[in-house]
Formats: sequence, structure tokens, C-alpha cells
Amino acid sequence: MMRKRRHRLVGLLVVGLCLCLARPAPAYIDPGTQTAVVQMLAVILGGIGLCIGVLIWPFKRFLWWVKDRFGPRAARAVLVATAVVLVGGVVTGVVVLFAPEDTEEPPKVDYTGSKRVILLGMDGLDPNLMDKMMDAGELPNFDRLREEGSYSRLQTTLPPETPVAWSGIGTGCNPGKHGIFDFLHRDPASYKILLSIYKVNTSNLLDKREKRYLPVRHAPGFWTFATEAGIPATVIRWPAAFPPERITGHFLSGLGVPDVRGGLGKYSLFTTDDKDPGGAFKGNRCCAAWDGDTFKGSFPGPVVAGLTGRKESKVEVVVRKLRSDEVSLKIGGAPEVVLKVGEWSEYIPMRFKPGWGKTIPAMVCAHLTALEPHLRLYVSTAEVDPLDPYFPITYPDGFAKELAEAVGRYTTLGMPEDVNAMKDGSLSPEAFEQGMLKLFEERKKQFDHEFKAFDKGLFAFVFDSGDRIQHMFWRTRDKEHPNYDAKFAKKFGHVIPDVYRRMDAVLGEVLATDDDETTVIVVSDHGFNTFRASVGLNSWLVENGYMVLTTPDGRNGRELFADVDWSRTRAYSAGFASMYVNLKGREKHGIVEPGEEQRRLCDELIDKLRQLKDPVNAQPVIRNVYLASEVYHGEHARNGPDLVVGFRAGYRAEDSNVIGAAPAQIVADNMSLWTGDHLMDPHVVPGVFFANRKLRRGSPRNIDVAPTVLQCLSIQRPDSMDGEPLF
Repeated sequence: MMRKRRHRLVGLLVVGLCLCLARPAPAYIDPGTQTAVVQMLAVILGGIGLCIGVLIWPFKRFLWWVKDRFGPRAARAVLVATAVVLVGGVVTGVVVLFAPEDTEEPPKVDYTGSKRVILLGMDGLDPNLMDKMMDAGELPNFDRLREEGSYSRLQTTLPPETPVAWSGIGTGCNPGKHGIFDFLHRDPASYKILLSIYKVNTSNLLDKREKRYLPVRHAPGFWTFATEAGIPATVIRWPAAFPPERITGHFLSGLGVPDVRGGLGKYSLFTTDDKDPGGAFKGNRCCAAWDGDTFKGSFPGPVVAGLTGRKESKVEVVVRKLRSDEVSLKIGGAPEVVLKVGEWSEYIPMRFKPGWGKTIPAMVCAHLTALEPHLRLYVSTAEVDPLDPYFPITYPDGFAKELAEAVGRYTTLGMPEDVNAMKDGSLSPEAFEQGMLKLFEERKKQFDHEFKAFDKGLFAFVFDSGDRIQHMFWRTRDKEHPNYDAKFAKKFGHVIPDVYRRMDAVLGEVLATDDDETTVIVVSDHGFNTFRASVGLNSWLVENGYMVLTTPDGRNGRELFADVDWSRTRAYSAGFASMYVNLKGREKHGIVEPGEEQRRLCDELIDKLRQLKDPVNAQPVIRNVYLASEVYHGEHARNGPDLVVGFRAGYRAEDSNVIGAAPAQIVADNMSLWTGDHLMDPHVVPGVFFANRKLRRGSPRNIDVAPTVLQCLSIQRPDSMDGEPLF
């Protein structure tokens, strides 16, 4: 008996020692690497073995008890049942681990039709600016469509936000059907703020690369109906369409594709300047001193899970001075890159090595801002490398690599234009503009490659950099803006018009291939306007007693609702236009009764919000407040807000308010570099609609675009669509 106990004690000590010495086992499995799969299987089986070793003694005691109480036959039955469960679990784990990726191809069809439908999406084109430039002869190709075909302002969505609007254009449905109401949603069960443009698959326990993310949109796009009809299609960089969707052709996701860390993108600044940048700094900051002519730092990669917990993977960054204006840069095991001050690098491929022989492929680009008096080196977020995708960004999966081999590496991040780096001062306006031109050239190469191969069916391509440029340079057009600078306006006044000219040139290439059986449509999701003052909706709710804070003075609540007293709060705001009732039975700590009390509160909020005025000029801040139940319908409408706020021109929700804060001021001057916007009432920022065919009715809505595309492809409009054909 003593010997058996000693053996058990030794076994437990060995198990404990193994657990203490265990290295992290990342959840990521290098795509196509069978060695990594075998290692992961070994870890799983080893873990099962260790667990059995630890549990064998109490299990034996349990079997003795069953035998004494119910007899040998019952003990054998328990033993057999346990063996079946264990074997079944191991077999299931192996089957799941080695299950092939979902590589089903779309149906092969013989499409003999000669009709072509070309949809050009141009994010943020504003009709007021277009009218001026067309009248001045600066946009000849748009002017040609205006004269020979159709031109109209396009009614945008409520609210006029990029993922909401492009989802309306793509599906022909209102948000109550497609399920995207704002850039940010909230979870009523926890008040947690959630991104609406991508969703992590928390059930993907083995971290299969093709299962990492779930669809966020709940209505099919027009390309799905084209595929069902057997029509070949190409859809490139469509926003809010990630993971990529199966079509009879090529699909590349746009806004919504995260970086390899699973975020929207966070740059890094490597510097020898140890001055505190302040609390508003949005990037990762690595500060160190020169060691002779060498600077060393680390670059953050994905956080991986292992037996000893979660751990951030990193690679070393080494910068060496070559001359007074030139350095060499080495990131991890990537080839050395030489950079001059003011120069952008090409994409630098890299691999994170979190352990157990696994690697995580990624790529970055760098900009050397300065060497004197301090090193200032910008490095972009680690994004998916299209030559070796960490997770699928295209359909078919291999199209990402195919396209990169044809046109070179290209950005894969949903929003690669690093506005935060410009706002932080980590990128100068000149560097930002250069980066935008670089991105446009990439998109243009993709466009040329795919358009050259297009001969029939559907072609949809979205250019989106114009939106970011107008956000950051709109103050060049508004002398009344509190952040207007005459020198800045003179130097960069060309930037926004240049975007429109580039889009006109793209349109010219398309029109050069026009024929009687080709339909050309150009749309923007919304227009643009000045953003002069920010509005804290939660601050207004606090001021008027609808939200109660636990701060000492009862004001100035922190982000993520950290200081909210939910037991006394009747309403709250999250996102750029959404307001919610703290409803009993829906919200975690809801106090407002559904039905009559809820409606009475909404009516009261609508009435009072419409009276909110700017204390500086006494002008109304809000154009309209909409009762969501009257403007949204469909099975997902219940997940949306209770009220939707439509701001007047010049006003927009304050940044921290968007993520659950209650800033000190209700209305404040916008001194940010982000000076243009569209997160206002839809009537303030309509989009544009051009076509080489005549409209049969006026006042087109963006939900009319999808059924119009189907009409041109001779596909009957589905009953699920809210929009109507325009031709």
C-alpha cells in the first residue's frame, strides 16, 4: 500500500513539473503546415494523457465503490461507458482537427449572356463639390454621364455611416433587415460596446483559420443573387462584407478586415524622444536611446493562448544610422530595408514566432519621419500578407495570393489610412498624403488587373480613400472652422479636388469600353460636410437627469460606461447616432418598463433633444431625432437603437461619447485634425448616383441600387429587398 501511494505521489509530482515547465501552445496553426498540426495533436493527446494520469486514482476508488454497492457487472458497465466516451472524444478531436477547410467552389456555369453591369463605388463623393467641379469642366467624364445618362443626389441611410450605407447599397434593405445600425453596437446583457464591422468566432476553439470570424451582415448582397443565377461576378473591397462571400468569381473584402492581432489597426512609433506624448496618443510608442548608431525596440504581434496563459508575440526592430538622412531597418527575420527621411517603404513581410515551431505571417510598411533631433520611425500595424494570408480575405481563398502575384503586395486592412497617426503627429500631412497616393495606386493596379479580365456579368469595385482624405483635409474648404489655418489651406487645398479628378479618370477608362449592352453605375454612400463642433449626448443625458453618474461631482463620466449608475439611469448613448432606453427585461439593469413608459420616455427625449442649442451661436445642434420603430423594420430591428440622432451640418457626436463616456462639455469646438464628416442627418449629406441610362423616376435611394443592378442582369427583384429598380 505504501509503495502504491509513493508511486501516485511521484506521478503527481511529475505532472506538476510538466505543467510548470510547459511552454505556451499558441492557438494558431500555420496554414498548410502538417508539422504544426501534428504538434498540436501531440499537445492535445498529451494533455489527455496527463489528465487521465491525475484522475485514474479517484476513478479507481469510484469503480470499487460501484462494485461493492451494485456488483461486478455494474462496475464493468461504468468502465465500458467511460472508455467509449474517452475514445469518442479523442476521435472527434482528431476529426475536427484534420477536417479539410471549406474550399467548396461555386457552381460552374456557362454564362452566354453579353450583358455587363459595372458598378463603381466611390466612398464619400459629395454632390455639392461635384456640381462645382463639373460646372468648371474639371470632371469631364462625370459631366458626360450627367448629360447623356443620369445624375442625381442619392438618398443615404439613417444614419449615413459607411458600414450602414454600403450595406444598404449592397442588399437593398433597411438596417432592420441587414442588421448593421452604426459603427458600434452595444450588448444589452452587459452594456459592452461592440464593433459592427467584424465579429470574432468565439466557438472556434481549435482556431481554424477559415473559421476565425463570423458574418456581420444578415441580408444577402446583389452578388449572391447573381451567383445563384449563374452570372460571373467580381466584387473588390466591398465594405462590411467580411468574411469574404462565395460568388462565381472573385471577392475581396474591404472595410471590416482586421489586422493579424484581431483589431482595426494600431501603428507603432519608434523614437528616441522620451517626452510624454499625452493621454490622447493612439499608437504603440517604443522609446529608447541610441547605442552608438543602433536603435533597438520590439514590435507587437498577435496575442496567443497557451498552457500558461495568454502571451503577446513580438519581433525585434533594429535601426542603424547609415548617413545623416538614411537608415537601415530590420524587423524580425525580414530582409533589411534602407529608408531615407520622408520616404515610405514597400511592404515588409515578417513572421511572428510564438513557440512550438509555429509562425504567424504578416506584413508592415514603414515611414522614416525624422532622424534629428530625434529618431521618429512610423511602422504600420501588422496586417494580413496577401501572399500568405493568416485568415481568408478573399473568395476563393487563393485569389488573395493570385492577385498579389499579379500586381504586387497590397494592403488588406479594412481601413489602412492611418488617420490616428496623423492626428497624433506621428505622420505629417505630407506623409499622410503620400501614403494615400500609394494606396490609390495599389487600388488602381487591382482595378486595372480585374477590369482587364472582365468581359461579361457583374463587376463591382469600391474606391474608399477619398473618404479618409476628406475627413482629414476638409478644413482647407471651411474658413469658419475653429481649426482653420490659411497656410495649411493654401498648401493642401489641392488634396480633396485631386481625389475627385482621380475618380473621374477611372470613370473615363470604364466609359472607353462602354457599349449598348453595358450598364455603368457610379454611387457614393454619402456626401461630406464640415465638422466644427462635437456633441456629448451622454453629457446632455446627465445634465437632464436621464443618466446618473457615480463620479464625485456627478459629471464627466469615463469611457465604456465606467461611472454609470444603471439603477438610476433611464437612457444612454453608444455609437455615433444611437440612443437606447435602459429597458427592463432587455438591458442587464434595465429600469424602464416596456410599452407605455418606454414610448413616453422616447417622445420626451425626442422633444427635448430637438431643442438642444449651441451655447456659442444659439443655433440648433440636432436636425431631427427618429424613433427607430418607425424607420426600421425586419427581424433584426429589435437589436437596433431606440432613437437615432440626426445632427445638423457642422455637428457630430464627440469621440469619447461614442464609446460610453460623458465628456465635461455638451458642445465643444472641434480642434482635431479630423475636420470633415458625414455622421449627420441623412438630408445633410446625400450621396451621388450616375448612370449611362436614364432614370425612370427621381429621388433615388441607396437601397434602390441593388434591385437596379439585378434588373440590369435580368434577375427578378427578391421580395426581401426594400428598394425598387430605377430604370
